[in-house]
Amino acid sequence: MIRKKQEHLLPSTLVRVRTLKEILATLDEAGTLEGLPFMLEMVQYCGKRFRVSKRIERTCEEGEKGMRRIRNAVFLENLRCDGSTHGDCQKRCMLFWKDAWLTTSEDKEGLSEGGSGHSQMLGDLPSTISDGRYICQSTELVKATAPLAPINLMTFIHDIRSRTYSIPELIRGFSYAIFLRLRYYLTRKPYGYISGEQAQTPSESLNLQPGEWVQVKTKEEIRETLDAQGMNRGLRFTIDLFPYCGGTHRVLGRMEKMIHEPTGKLIDVKDTVILENSTCKGCNTIWGSCPRENYNFWREIWLRRIPKA
Repeated sequence: MIRKKQEHLLPSTLVRVRTLKEILATLDEAGTLEGLPFMLEMVQYCGKRFRVSKRIERTCEEGEKGMRRIRNAVFLENLRCDGSTHGDCQKRCMLFWKDAWLTTSEDKEGLSEGGSGHSQMLGDLPSTISDGRYICQSTELVKATAPLAPINLMTFIHDIRSRTYSIPELIRGFSYAIFLRLRYYLTRKPYGYISGEQAQTPSESLNLQPGEWVQVKTKEEIRETLDAQGMNRGLRFTIDLFPYCGGTHRVLGRMEKMIHEPTGKLIDVKDTVILENSTCKGCNTIWGSCPRENYNFWREIWLRRIPKA
């Protein structure tokens, strides 16, 4: 494994993804750098130029159920995993890019090597393990990150220095998270979701397709579909979904299968879609935000199809 000189890349910086040969030289025998895998879905971007959208100093992780510290990583504008070598998973997670996999250099030497000319190297980038479970950046985030204390002032300083969030954004997010917890202690209302009263939650199939328009039902209508833990057939209606209630949105895609982060298993999902511009902000975390921007999942029973004009 060769250690590439790492640049501290900031938002709006124009970068080039290094060639596959260069990136493979940074990986260990497990195909990871600092615990983070370089995935087959990322090979298509080798040699191409993109802008940094966010510098990532912390991220959520579903297995440990909390926020964790990550180093030397950024997101590039609009680059999400297409799931093509991971069972066609449809979560469309943002791809993490280590600084060592990117360069601001204008030098084009070696670009002809790109990803397509090195099929013999792709076997070094595993997608599954022996028992059939999948390996991806999401399933390996615990290994690629470190725990954060419940209140860690340094994480806010990292966010500001890296321009991940501005000071006003951090104040708003942190204040809202504290408000939710105070409300919980005073009223016992859950701070991360709304709860219902259903013992067995109902389902509805609309067979929504990409491009269709829907209206999100009201909180009261949605509450009637939830159990005491705020779930409809295992999917929780979180506080991040509240602002969308009553609004109209376009369907981005169906959610029929996805990799379950804690187990690495590919699971089937029914009657669920993702909507354009509907991503989780992590507003209920004690840090008040999460830069990962995972798409929210919407049960079709929470939506109402809008007829074509």
